[in-house]
Amino acid sequence: MSTAETISDEWTTRCMARADHRALGYLSMAVGAALLVVTLWIALDSKWVFILLPFCVELAVPGLRHLFGRSKVQRLIRDHTWHAVEATFVPGRARIGRHAYLEMPGSDRTYLRVSEMPERVRDHVRKTGRLWMAGPDATGRTAVITEQCLYLILGRIVIR
Repeated sequence: MSTAETISDEWTTRCMARADHRALGYLSMAVGAALLVVTLWIALDSKWVFILLPFCVELAVPGLRHLFGRSKVQRLIRDHTWHAVEATFVPGRARIGRHAYLEMPGSDRTYLRVSEMPERVRDHVRKTGRLWMAGPDATGRTAVITEQCLYLILGRIVIR
């Protein structure tokens, strides 16, 4: 277990900057892939290259998710204080598509669902058994952050 008592504003700012940087990276790759598809379409004069467009969209999804949820994350951070929660991955549901499901002790019928959780962050949560949350708000959204990995994302409390 880590001995951190709270999450500092400096750490929150660094994590938000890293999340912004990661989102722009995904969007840049998506735009680059789309330009490559258009270039191939012009060069090959074949409409078959448009089969690759879903790949471009798939690259853009993590970046768009962050940019559209950024204001919600900032509002949660502003309105709520960070509090540490014990968390373990739900057996059998630890990774479903892009989502990870975590269970918190004492939670009756709810999970914390987060998306785009990199493996290094998963390892950190497995090792420490803890992450930090600001929220949830009335709709169940919560900002999720870790104390040693630069990771900040919008999560949601969902009913089992």
